[in-house]
Amino acid sequence: MWLAWVNAHLCLFGWTTTYGMSSKAELLEEGIDSIKRDVDLTHTEFQARMPYMGLAHGTLTVQQEKLVMLVASGMSIAAAARGAGYKSYDAALKAVRRPELQKALDYFREQARETVKFTIANAHGMYMEAYCASANATEMKNTTDSLVKLHGLVQQEPQAQVNVQINATAKQLERLSDEELIKIAGKDTTYLEPSVSD
Repeated sequence: MWLAWVNAHLCLFGWTTTYGMSSKAELLEEGIDSIKRDVDLTHTEFQARMPYMGLAHGTLTVQQEKLVMLVASGMSIAAAARGAGYKSYDAALKAVRRPELQKALDYFREQARETVKFTIANAHGMYMEAYCASANATEMKNTTDSLVKLHGLVQQEPQAQVNVQINATAKQLERLSDEELIKIAGKDTTYLEPSVSD
């Protein structure tokens, strides 16, 4: 509670705090740097990672390694083919479909997934930025509700759900009277009539 109060007051003065988290720009820059480091792997560094990919040393050519790195960095196969020096798109596509290259691509995709992790702390920081940028009380309330759900501070009340099996089409149901519909729903025919309570 105190932490939210402090953060809300910091927002009033135009300051934000992310409790030790990096800003979105810093996280993005870190991810881009990670991809650049992976693309810039030397032949020796790539070969050193091959056992982790499930491949033997020398299984891939230097050109295939370059193709894998470019495709794993997000390039299209056509662009990666040009960057790796393939003469045609078809040759690169055939190479990418080889099981050895698929294993290498899977390895680098998994590495990228492990690098980019979105945590509760990241979500909290983003919600706090949204709270600070709120233009009115409704936006602030919606952000607060989202924070409460994020941190599990309120348990959702279970909604009562009634399943009724009806062997009728929508047109047939439209033709039924209110009393017949109430009976199908399993209620008494006096269900819709107001009652006087003492």
